Amino acid sequence: MTPLTIAHLSDFHLSAEHRRNNIRKTRRALEYVKSLNVDHIIVTGDITANGHPADYRIARSLFASSGLLDSRKLTVTVGNHDVFGGVHTAEDVLAFPNHCKATDYKAKVQEFGSAFQETFDHTLRQSEKRFFPFTKVIGDVAIIGVNTVAEYSRFKNPIGSNGEVDDKSFEQLVEHLESPLIRTKRRVVALHHHFCRMGDLKPGTMHSVWGTIERHTMKLRGKSRLLKLFARTNVELVLHGHVHEAHEYVRDEVRFLNAGGSVLHDQSPDLFVNIVRMTETGCHTEIHRLAGSHTDVIPRTEPIPLLPCDVEARHEAA
Repeated sequence: MTPLTIAHLSDFHLSAEHRRNNIRKTRRALEYVKSLNVDHIIVTGDITANGHPADYRIARSLFASSGLLDSRKLTVTVGNHDVFGGVHTAEDVLAFPNHCKATDYKAKVQEFGSAFQETFDHTLRQSEKRFFPFTKVIGDVAIIGVNTVAEYSRFKNPIGSNGEVDDKSFEQLVEHLESPLIRTKRRVVALHHHFCRMGDLKPGTMHSVWGTIERHTMKLRGKSRLLKLFARTNVELVLHGHVHEAHEYVRDEVRFLNAGGSVLHDQSPDLFVNIVRMTETGCHTEIHRLAGSHTDVIPRTEPIPLLPCDVEARHEAA
């Protein structure tokens, strides 16, 4: 096969109003990736903090300045912040569930796809109006993009952070993964929500009551059937974000790589970029930590053992 090098990032949380330092951090991460001359970049959701038009303009500007608004160079998937937004002030806490309830879910997913329309060119989809799931073929690799953001539910998703692949989308995902068009391709799945088992929070890892509530509602429902599907269809790697860590893990013999700590790592002020090298000898991964004046590279050439909790599963890069 022709080798393919992929840079994996996630969770930029770009905003015209909040945490504007994320713009600088994201620009640095993209400049670093560009310096590596990778073949393709995948960003797995929460590109924006609130999914506002101004936030999308910032994201498009950053991608455009790096020459990335091209389906051959960039793949994106949608995250919960791109649909429902998030909490940024104390005043937001009480109002946010009602905001999620009032959100037009389908319209926001369409808005996300339209904001990055160029990256969906030349993808296999059920229709031009439906952005997810999709399949994008880059050389000998098929990238399958999935929307894991669940619709609002008073009991199952009251603050918009939980995930789910609904029955219709799951049936379409099966069709994509079983398509004869990618029978000879190596499969990489890109989505937003994590598959780790969430453990108890360590003291001091969250800085607000709201943060604690959100951490305990960051669930992906229906993981079991997704895991079985990925294993059965020989998915080689699943890329995701959502949890602000940088680590690799295995569940049910399926290999996962998290880039949620690219810009907002829970335990570090540094930036983290995942590099995936698809070669004839296998799938080789590295986690690059961008500190103030240097870069550390942690190579992984084999899947690591399953760890019970994402807080414990992260790589210690310092």
